[in-house]
Amino acid sequence: MRIKDLISKFENYMSAVTFAEAGEFYTAQQILRKKPDIVVIISGTQEDEYSLKYALNLSKRVNGLLRVLWKKEVSTNHIKKLKDGDVNYEILQYDSFSEQKIRNLLEKADLIITADEKILGRLSNGYVVFVQPNKNLIGG
Repeated sequence: MRIKDLISKFENYMSAVTFAEAGEFYTAQQILRKKPDIVVIISGTQEDEYSLKYALNLSKRVNGLLRVLWKKEVSTNHIKKLKDGDVNYEILQYDSFSEQKIRNLLEKADLIITADEKILGRLSNGYVVFVQPNKNLIGG
């Protein structure tokens, strides 16, 4: 764990203690409750729509932060789904990122979602969900 992360956690704990001492128990609980950091990697495959849909639904259920890593331009259809999804999201275009910056983002993530088999092989640590359409069901 980096010093910066440790200091940030300590500050959060001290803020929560202050609110609890003042009788604001709900606020203290909200400060301590960490939102899951969910990363979905969109790399331009046909199955990306399934992984985005899965990530949106999951983020909504667990009230998490959804980070969408896009390889190229974001389609307007996908942006509309994000806006209509009623989740807290961030769009990041990873083509311009250094390898270290991508690694740092993925290390901080609580869950990584992808539909690209090539990327799946390069992900070594953390929890990874590989999303594919069910070709035996009508509609995917």
